[in-house]
Amino acid sequence: MTDKKIIFFDIDRTLYDPQKKEIPSSTIDALKKLNDDPKIEIAIATGRAFYMLHIIDEIKPYINIFILINGQIIIKDHKTIYKNPLKKAAIKQIVAVLEKNNMKYGFLGEHKETLNIVDEKSKKAFDLVSMNLPKTDPDFYKNNDVFQMWAFCDRTQHKKFKKTFNDLQVVSWIGNGFDILSPKTNKKEGIKKILELENIPLNNAYCIGDGDNDVEMLDYIPNSIAMKNGSKKAKKHAKFITDTIQNEGVVKGLEKFGLLK
Repeated sequence: MTDKKIIFFDIDRTLYDPQKKEIPSSTIDALKKLNDDPKIEIAIATGRAFYMLHIIDEIKPYINIFILINGQIIIKDHKTIYKNPLKKAAIKQIVAVLEKNNMKYGFLGEHKETLNIVDEKSKKAFDLVSMNLPKTDPDFYKNNDVFQMWAFCDRTQHKKFKKTFNDLQVVSWIGNGFDILSPKTNKKEGIKKILELENIPLNNAYCIGDGDNDVEMLDYIPNSIAMKNGSKKAKKHAKFITDTIQNEGVVKGLEKFGLLK
């Protein structure tokens, strides 16, 4: 086993502030310092696809490992080393249920995402997380691999769909949207694959996140940090709660574990 350490960062509301639409300067400085340490590896673990990472262009030079779409795709050294698309039969069933409920929904592919319909509510949902509005293509799944689906409805209805799609993962995100993913594949599973490839022991792994889709990795990694601005669920599963993104939460979390000199 190597003595190298690795830190997995979520993006939205952890590295990237969606309110100010920027990465805090203190976070950029911290990642630069981490990158200068040859014994520390920086990795991303996010619900976003690679083509959605324009918001972290400033720090991309410090990163060569990306766990994407909540663990459905892994990129290392600019090469895709793992893919886990949803099964076509499952997608057809999901679409049928969403259509019956007059839902707005979309598909997340490896290189492109689409929506079944675009309106003001969907525009606001994507603007909220600084994502480009996808094009309209309700038939995208028929000729493309889909790694995740989105759906949009009042947040009070999310529990209903979690029960309806009980053999899949349904994860709420900012606003009224929720993700639909393959079962048993999440950020944690992607992290396990990376630790094995890099020959890094679990005790040398660290993670910082804020959302419900971070719960598995916060549980799995002994040195886990949740942002103070994170969800109740995320904070419940983390070993340590740092400050908010607006108040140097990332820096304070890294200092807590002695990762910044």
